[in-house]
Formats: sequence, C-alpha cells, structure tokens
Amino acid sequence: MTLHDPVLSLHAALLTPTTSFPALLHEPERHTLPDGELLVFRFSNGYGAAVTCPARPDARLDFCVLDCTLPVPQPCFDTPVSGQFLSGLTHAGTQGLLMLTERLPVHPRRAAANAALLHEEF
Repeated sequence: MTLHDPVLSLHAALLTPTTSFPALLHEPERHTLPDGELLVFRFSNGYGAAVTCPARPDARLDFCVLDCTLPVPQPCFDTPVSGQFLSGLTHAGTQGLLMLTERLPVHPRRAAANAALLHEEF
C-alpha cells in the first residue's frame, strides 16, 4: 500500500444513525422500514417490545409490549406497562417503557415451562 492507493470509503447509508437504548440489557433485532426502522426486543422474562423509529431526527416513536412466549411474538395488552399500542413517544419515554417491560415478572407461560423443566430427568 502506498500513499497513492485509494482510501476505502463507506456508503452514506451505512453511516445513518440508528436509535439506541443504552440503559437496556438486551439488543434489539433491527428491521428496515420504508420510512424508518422497527426494533424488536426479546427479553428473558418472556416479554418483548416493538418500537418503530421514523427516520426523521425529531420524530416521535411508537411502542407495543410483545408476548415472546409464542413462536411469533404477538402484541400483549395485559401488562402493567401498557394496555394498548402507544404512539407519539419521546426517546426517553420509550426507553422508560422498555426498561419496565424488561423488568416485568416472568411471563406465566415461561414460568410454567421452567417449572416443568425442573421435574424432567435428563
């Protein structure tokens, strides 16, 4: 390599800032949407969350608690965190809801599965 060799350059799309929630213990699955990003969190307690993040820097976020004990996560509206789909949230508000969801007690189906495993002989 010499001083005359071209320098590697990155495509501008690779430098697009992504929404992050550093206070959480879990990293989300990231899915690209036509006008932003969908973050899907799966927490070890059997719950999760879906967060839509529009590409605009000043945009508000959408949030929904998920039941992740099913093969395909489904919206879950019977938790103390949220009983509905929430929209128009700030980043800080969304991070707070994610932290509450991450700290929910173990989902009843996950607790039943754990109890059944305790009685299995391997």
